[in-house]
Amino acid sequence: MMKIRILSILLALVFISCKSVPPCPDELEIGNLGTTINTGMDDHLPVVYGDTLYFTSTREESDDKELVFMSPIIDGKFTYPVIDKNLPLNKFQKISSPAFYLNKQTGIEELYFAAINPKTKKGNRDIFVSVDSGNGWSNPVPLGYKISTENYESHPSLSSDGSILLFSSDRPGGIGDVDLYLSARQKDGSWADPVNLGKDVNTPKADIAPLIAPDGYLYFASKGYGGDSTYDIIKAEPVKKGSWQKPRKMKSPINTNFDESGPAIWNNMLILSSNRKGGCGGFDIYSFDLCGPVTIEGEIAGNGAGIPLNGIVGLYDNNKIKLLEQIISENGKFSFPVEVLKTYTLKYNNNCLANTALEQDITTPCNDTSSVKLQVKFTLPEEQNMFQTEEFAVPFFVTGYYKPNTSDNLEGLRMKFAYNIIGIADSTKFIEFPGPEYDELSLKVDEGITNVVENILKSIEQLTAPCTSGKNEITIHITGYADPRTLSDYSRYFEDDIDDEDFSIHIKRGELMSNELLSILRAFNTYLLIQSKLIDSEEYQNFLDKIKWEIEGKGIDDKPDVSNEMRRRVDIKISIK
Repeated sequence: MMKIRILSILLALVFISCKSVPPCPDELEIGNLGTTINTGMDDHLPVVYGDTLYFTSTREESDDKELVFMSPIIDGKFTYPVIDKNLPLNKFQKISSPAFYLNKQTGIEELYFAAINPKTKKGNRDIFVSVDSGNGWSNPVPLGYKISTENYESHPSLSSDGSILLFSSDRPGGIGDVDLYLSARQKDGSWADPVNLGKDVNTPKADIAPLIAPDGYLYFASKGYGGDSTYDIIKAEPVKKGSWQKPRKMKSPINTNFDESGPAIWNNMLILSSNRKGGCGGFDIYSFDLCGPVTIEGEIAGNGAGIPLNGIVGLYDNNKIKLLEQIISENGKFSFPVEVLKTYTLKYNNNCLANTALEQDITTPCNDTSSVKLQVKFTLPEEQNMFQTEEFAVPFFVTGYYKPNTSDNLEGLRMKFAYNIIGIADSTKFIEFPGPEYDELSLKVDEGITNVVENILKSIEQLTAPCTSGKNEITIHITGYADPRTLSDYSRYFEDDIDDEDFSIHIKRGELMSNELLSILRAFNTYLLIQSKLIDSEEYQNFLDKIKWEIEGKGIDDKPDVSNEMRRRVDIKISIK
């Protein structure tokens, strides 16, 4: 596989390090990779696979043949190229640079290249494929009659996911001398009939050496966009997979009045071959920054509640490793220089947000004509804690009942069944008898109620903290829900009357039971339970006049894809205002 081949090449470097190379000019043209890569012969058609540069060359080691060489990129630097003797393509005549695809699910590696087909009388150039399943490369074969025809086919290139094959061909029915074609991989692994990329991409002249970058942009070389007879590097923005906007010619120093071809991309580097002046001779390999610099500029915005903005913003890579951090002052501003075409996570921490971190994921763009400043904004949330019983993944209420399934309430409900207080008359048959499966579930409910009580006490502590200066009230809002199953017309509320003026709740014994009433009773009884856990707390007693309770019944929980058991629930929101 690729790692093994790279190791063999690194060993070979020891033996060729003293090999003389033709000197290049003392002052090379900007972007020229110098004698590490280039010679006085043609070095062109670069391709990058993983961290390895491949290109074709007619240098001394090739014995006057055009062969593919490889240069492992180590610590961001190119190493001296050697012939990869493991690749079967060097046995062919007039080869192109390779195109690779590794299927990560199967571990099978695919190699595509163009070369003279030795089995045809005409000796035309076809596209070949070879696979490596772990035992070395298979014997290359032409890629079927749909791709390899009696005409010229060359410059194969695959999308990063292996689903699209691009190549150049002069087959009949095209738009110009040589056109770009696209073939999509079928479900059975075969390639569909190629489709000409059309007049929006192809020109009446030659269009060759296509590349689909990881961000979907199309790069290729063309004689039809520069107004002269030389090849230029062309770029097109994606519209959707396999479709692009009208291409444009890239600017200097990428393009000159000479030939540029074989675009390849490695990180933020555009690699190409050119026969421009100032090189080592013939075609040389050049590299340029593909994109302008990118800066993330951010702002922390308040929520009008007077919470200080001071905190820390961290910049993390896609492996969640912290790269940089900045301390945020009261102006709330921050800035990070970042790499292009990378995904980052920004995390903002503020001690006044009760250990809650605000996060945003950002993928940095590439703009080859200017620098980019990405504007990011974090807005402080309202100071509140939301407790949702569904997060505990257990039913918080028995079917038809309204007291939370704590251990004590569960025992009390079973006693009502045991003494035939409920379950006999039609008016109470809507209430489920709690079987033994509820015993273990009740421990989770106990834990949930304890969690709410602890959060309320923490909120009380925050009333005296500097972060909440100017705030003087805690609001606890409890919302009850029922599952969508209907109750019979015989169903009745069977316990003592409720007359609570604070919440304007007035329920008479024998009142018709409905899902709306059931949801109110669940919210109200949850309040009574939490209140009973808080009543002996000195902190709670000291701030009774600053705590406001709100009760609401929402009726049926209409969340999609939720089981009936999980719809029997309450939400509890704790806010500091």
